[in-house]
Amino acid sequence: MLQSFVPFLDKERYLTVCFFEFFLNRRPKSTTASFSELQNKLEISSYKLREIISAAQNLCKLIPELKLEQSVDKKVTLTGLNTLKQKKIILYEAHHSLRFKIFIHITLRPKGYSDTEFQEKHGISRATYFRLKKLLLNDINTDIKNNMASSEAYSRYYIYNVIYYFSYLDFIDDSFGKKSIAASINYITILLKLSPTNSQRKQHLYFVAVCYWRSKIGYKMSDSDEKYFADFKKTSAIKKMNDYLNRAWASSEINAYRITNFVLTFLVTIEELNTDMLSNLQDYDLVDKLTHQQIALIHHSLGENFSQISLCSLTNKLLKINAKMLVPVYLYTSYNRMKDWNFYEDSYLSIACLAKQLLQCRTDFKSARPLGENENTQLYYSYLFTIFSEIPATAFSDQVRIAVDFSQGIEYSDYIKKKLEEMALLNIQIDSFVNPKTDIYLTNNFDPSFKNDQVVWDHPPLTRDMVNLRQLIVKVKNFKHKTITDN
Repeated sequence: MLQSFVPFLDKERYLTVCFFEFFLNRRPKSTTASFSELQNKLEISSYKLREIISAAQNLCKLIPELKLEQSVDKKVTLTGLNTLKQKKIILYEAHHSLRFKIFIHITLRPKGYSDTEFQEKHGISRATYFRLKKLLLNDINTDIKNNMASSEAYSRYYIYNVIYYFSYLDFIDDSFGKKSIAASINYITILLKLSPTNSQRKQHLYFVAVCYWRSKIGYKMSDSDEKYFADFKKTSAIKKMNDYLNRAWASSEINAYRITNFVLTFLVTIEELNTDMLSNLQDYDLVDKLTHQQIALIHHSLGENFSQISLCSLTNKLLKINAKMLVPVYLYTSYNRMKDWNFYEDSYLSIACLAKQLLQCRTDFKSARPLGENENTQLYYSYLFTIFSEIPATAFSDQVRIAVDFSQGIEYSDYIKKKLEEMALLNIQIDSFVNPKTDIYLTNNFDPSFKNDQVVWDHPPLTRDMVNLRQLIVKVKNFKHKTITDN
């Protein structure tokens, strides 16, 4: 995900992030690396590496339990790093990067500084300011720049994504109009009967803050921006929202109308509007039609096991996903960089295949706009995770039956059975006794009479034993899936 936001980090600070990232993503896992390894990975000189190590050591002093040591044989050892600390490192470097500060200044001006005041505040010359500004703009993707130049709606959405990723609002004081923004969010939340989670509340704050700041410094959406908006019927709730923004934001009626539609479109995009509100979308019947096609497809796939589903909950989730097809232009979402589907196809083949069928159903739905590559990826994961959360694993016919019987005693066998619950998503069933339908027999003694797969553990299972068992379960599942589909 960071790769999309590299332009906003100063070069040296980005190298520091990469230094930590090297250890976090290293395979096989190791806390020690030689200078030469780091130089080759970061593509820097030995002098620059020493600077990066020094900067990294200073960062470690600010983050508890993170420790970096150098040895005389030109090796460094880093301990205590995890994904949370890596995110803290990214945020620290972003908020101390002049590039990021310049981006905030030129797009939002939350402090109201002029260029001269900004330069004085950060102790840089006019020449340095314009040089860094030019480098920043040069590094932003050309398509993004062109879209920002032609659309205020696109600009707001892109700025929102940048400041949300870097948690910008968590690091500034309350002098940016927070009360006005909070009041607007609270009004809209109550009016639209939203029930936001903690993450969604943060999304609301960042999105509305961008709209507020952009409006405050004079940027207005035009009729050309309306191509980004979903089209809603003018219900009483929407009219009230429009009137409120007209009053509270000292906006013209047309500007308030556009902000209203932009906020509603955003809520569709993050799948937050309840289905009662979604039904006010123009052409909502298309969403309903596609969803019912997908429900029929799921019914056909699961057969009699379809009865295990909570149909109302599944339908509502699919409606929220499919409603995004009525947003005229695809907007950035969180799965864009998750291109590799292999893990799910290898481990959960039946679920992955059903997700692909739902995706194909959407692709073939002629009334909807075509899908691009990024939206295709987004929808695949949306459907996949909906299946995981809404369809019990037992509804799929690739269930693997495991018998557990150890001579150490019933309490030990029960312990192993409890350990197997960690693999519940793999759709396993624990047999009370070994029988002809048992796929895997888990024991501490070899039984030559059992003809299917057998796993022998003569000691309490270690991590590698559980990994090997998982791989065997996946192998049996995939064989069952192939046998069923071939027939």
